[in-house]
Amino acid sequence: MASFWLTNRVANPVLRRALRTPVGRRLGRGLAVLRYTGRRTGTPHELVCQYARDGDTVWVLVGAADRKTWWRNLRDGADVDLWLAGEHVRARAVAVEGAVAPEEAAAGLTAYLAAVPAAARTLGLARHPPPDEVARAATRATLVRATRI
Repeated sequence: MASFWLTNRVANPVLRRALRTPVGRRLGRGLAVLRYTGRRTGTPHELVCQYARDGDTVWVLVGAADRKTWWRNLRDGADVDLWLAGEHVRARAVAVEGAVAPEEAAAGLTAYLAAVPAAARTLGLARHPPPDEVARAATRATLVRATRI
């Protein structure tokens, strides 16, 4: 619990500022700031997340999605702001739940793991898993797909 507090209250506020500056060009190769608006409250929220680019698409793997709520604001799609490598990007984001859209989740997870191979471990996969294992893992995964607008 203490590590989550330290990350959320100390590290993330510093990273959110840094990722919007020229320093963000270096840090932003793997980390992004994602700003979305709460669907019921209309309140803007920001979070730091790891991402992978696949052409004009940005994929975010939601870690422990069953314990997180932020991605649910994107189930029906929403416009978001991203800061990627110090660059501000407007995008349309949608949550992709593997249990609902397994093929899309598998495509996103494949792109994500190609860019962030260490993420395979969090899914209980080998570092470079075969496509059939990725497809099985995708049915349990939740990702966010953001496309530049």
